[in-house]
Amino acid sequence: MEPGGFDCYTHRMSRQINKERTRRRLLQAILKTIHRHGHSALTTGRVAQLAGVAQPTFYVHFRSMDQALEEVAEWVAGELGPTFEASASAETDRPADVLQEALLRCTQTLVRDRKVAEVFLGNRRDRTSALGVRWMLLSESLRGRMREIVTRVRPGIAPDEAALHAELLVGVVFTLAEAHLDGRVPDIDRATSAVGRAMTASIANTSSVADAA
Repeated sequence: MEPGGFDCYTHRMSRQINKERTRRRLLQAILKTIHRHGHSALTTGRVAQLAGVAQPTFYVHFRSMDQALEEVAEWVAGELGPTFEASASAETDRPADVLQEALLRCTQTLVRDRKVAEVFLGNRRDRTSALGVRWMLLSESLRGRMREIVTRVRPGIAPDEAALHAELLVGVVFTLAEAHLDGRVPDIDRATSAVGRAMTASIANTSSVADAA
């Protein structure tokens, strides 16, 4: 390496690290602003101030607020996605245990960060925003995972019944998360376990949903 080359390399790396830290602070500031005040309060000035940088710095990292929102959506999807999209466990596992584990892990992951959870739950059905559109896809991945588990709990189940039970399971995850965030269900593990047992019994029942209705 040429004289001074190592110092130059170290300087470039340090600048890159600082740039990434600033970018992350801006993304976090957007999430905090939505959480505290809603979308209508989003301005580059407010976000920059909350991130502790000058307003022009926002445009060093993002072309527009829309692009920044897309990155926030991807960031949250990256936090939740690995759990929401994971395949069911090995075939040797008891299907009932797989369902219990899936419900528990998804709910625990969702409530791990209150700010992320509340913004996600509040925007997951908004088709007009980058947040909502991206998170609707994430929710659909969760439905797919639950359908896979339902068919293992009850092999041969009709596709429409599997889809219905999967929808109920997704609703359980979101409802339990909201109840926990509101303080109505302090012990999320116990509540999830109880609901999981009830859902397993319902899915395994030989009578169809239509017959039960």
